[in-house]
Amino acid sequence: MPKNISIPVGTEMKASDRQTYRWLGAQWGKIGQRGRTTRMANSKIGSELTKRVLTPKKRLSKMQKGKKSAAWFKTKVGESAKGFTKKSKLLPGRMYTFGYDAKHKKTLPYWDRFPLIVVLDVFPGGFLGLNFHYIKPIDRERFLRKLLKFSTEKGDPEGFSSKARFNVNWSAVKGFDNADKMIHKYLFSQVRTSLLESPPNEWENVIYLPYQKFVGQSAKSVWSK
Repeated sequence: MPKNISIPVGTEMKASDRQTYRWLGAQWGKIGQRGRTTRMANSKIGSELTKRVLTPKKRLSKMQKGKKSAAWFKTKVGESAKGFTKKSKLLPGRMYTFGYDAKHKKTLPYWDRFPLIVVLDVFPGGFLGLNFHYIKPIDRERFLRKLLKFSTEKGDPEGFSSKARFNVNWSAVKGFDNADKMIHKYLFSQVRTSLLESPPNEWENVIYLPYQKFVGQSAKSVWSK
């Protein structure tokens, strides 16, 4: 294993043996059920994880990301956002999409029929979330980069387990650029489809899905505000 490896201490990653490991500063340690390091990784697993972390991630073009996102969307929910098939329990820190019918739609200047949100809080009758559709795609990527600092797992999101989530609330993100545009309250009574949760390893892809459907104004008009 090369010396002077520049990997942030605490970086966590899942290996080919389906176990999750944490970088301890000089070597990788296997994480047990209680989140503690139980033993050191063997040389093969250690080399595998180090190589993955140090190998520069290939940047996808916007077109490539769009195609990848569209493929995921087609697989999970079909050609449109009408037929969600996976029911998920709503939990803070997770990312969801669903069909919605705004209660005060007659007085709202515009609203999104198919939100894509990170849930910040759940309260009696509804929930609070950040809807990525209210900002243009390039700003979504920047916002997600900042939000990933609050992820319970570190490293490349493509390697995140299904248990990863954002440990974040409104106080932590209200100072982020565009957060004020994204924050919205949703009522359970107005949700019109099953909740579809985005797997954590798809977070980077789903933010590009072009299925926002604004009522009242076009997407470009909403993004320009």
